[in-house]
Amino acid sequence: MTLYPVVLPIIQSESSIVGGEKSKVLRRAARKALQLSAEKSGVVLGEIKKDKNGVPCPFRGNYWSLSHKPKCVAAVIGREEIGIDIEEIKPRPESLFDYLATEEEWKLSKEKTLDTFFRYWTAKEATLKSMGAGIGKLKKCRVISPLIKNQLTLEYGDGIFSIEQMHFQGHMVSVVNNNNAVEWIVGNNQIKE
Repeated sequence: MTLYPVVLPIIQSESSIVGGEKSKVLRRAARKALQLSAEKSGVVLGEIKKDKNGVPCPFRGNYWSLSHKPKCVAAVIGREEIGIDIEEIKPRPESLFDYLATEEEWKLSKEKTLDTFFRYWTAKEATLKSMGAGIGKLKKCRVISPLIKNQLTLEYGDGIFSIEQMHFQGHMVSVVNNNNAVEWIVGNNQIKE
């Protein structure tokens, strides 16, 4: 099976909106990205609901995940539990590096860089989303493979998770691909990985 994660930039005029209106704009953009992922996957998008804990509810055997930041949104739909996360790459305090990953995990990379930090962060967040777990479980999610160009392998609970990653306009995007092929849809462009 092929997954079609969609990443869309937020239009400049919309990125200056603030407060509750900004949240509405980002939610609409993320749902548009989800609609594009569904169309490419041959899925008729059903009603999008979350359970009482805010976990996306599958519909007709389809799972979905959304993520949004002020400048970009990401979404994906699939036949298995799925998670996607997008984060803008920007400076973070050193203490957050130590919170995010153990020394053993950091040794899997050549050094503690911002790029590596956001690869780990988005991979862990996407994994937790796929399992319906919150960010409070971040430390229980472990990177277990050396960094490869656009892939990571994580362990959480009894599961092993394959992650596909991509840089986009100063952001890192991660999607749980469960070893499926991934074709990124970026704006109006499709990128095969």
